[in-house]
Amino acid sequence: MSYNTGTTPTLAQLITGKFVPEIFSKLVIDHVQSSLVVADSVNTVYEKELTKGSVVNIPVMSEISTSEVTPGTVASASSTVGTAESITVDKWRYAAIEVSDMAKLENDPDYIDKSRKSLGYAISKYVDTTLGALFSTLSSSSVYGSDGQEMTDDILLAIIQALDEADVPDDGNRCIIGDPSTWVDLLKIDKFVKSDYGAGKVVSTGQMGSIYNMPFKKTNNLTAATTGNYGAILHRDAIGLVIQENPRTKVVPIEQEFRTLVITDIIFGCAEIRDTFGRAFYTHKS
Repeated sequence: MSYNTGTTPTLAQLITGKFVPEIFSKLVIDHVQSSLVVADSVNTVYEKELTKGSVVNIPVMSEISTSEVTPGTVASASSTVGTAESITVDKWRYAAIEVSDMAKLENDPDYIDKSRKSLGYAISKYVDTTLGALFSTLSSSSVYGSDGQEMTDDILLAIIQALDEADVPDDGNRCIIGDPSTWVDLLKIDKFVKSDYGAGKVVSTGQMGSIYNMPFKKTNNLTAATTGNYGAILHRDAIGLVIQENPRTKVVPIEQEFRTLVITDIIFGCAEIRDTFGRAFYTHKS
């Protein structure tokens, strides 16, 4: 290198002799993180019921029918008691890091503070992953289409029709959850991007947008199939999430070992509670 010649001592000799210092930045580059969208798309109202115990039992009403009136005949009563659903809180997960006392004194970037954010993300990602694994169990484990398919308007309409025929409410609580390949496929659908259909500024701003009264939510954190992933169109009530103990972080000094342990943990459970309220589909990916 030209800047390392023509002088005595050379730049390399100065570096070796430690006359040219090495500088370490106080700004830390965080690891990449997937968008976590599933937990915000499912029903969490039942967790308020679980103050004690490990199972939330959810009564389900059944439909009743009418009967013809026959004068002089006592009316027969019907039962509206259906088969109850339940969510078992059976998952207790943690993520942890440690740092020695000497490292705490000598390090400049705050390793513990930065690591807390990573611990919280690790816990949230596990919850999202666990929920996403339930997608393929919806609609009696029937996944729409073929692995690696391109998302099309026809696929959207077919799944919407299935939800409508199952009397799933179209009340603003449905959504589409897919990966970046699904997003790219949707951008090819005029109804998703053209203002003629009230699509807004999806193309110019990159905002996710909505179609057929369903917002699209993009994530890389989906369960993998073979070529693509398992996405889903679902109503919020399709899957239930109960978090018994919100993520909590504890800093535990272990003085006799001259180190500090930082632990974040969560206690939760999840389950499919309305099987017909969602349908998985294969994403394009590649």
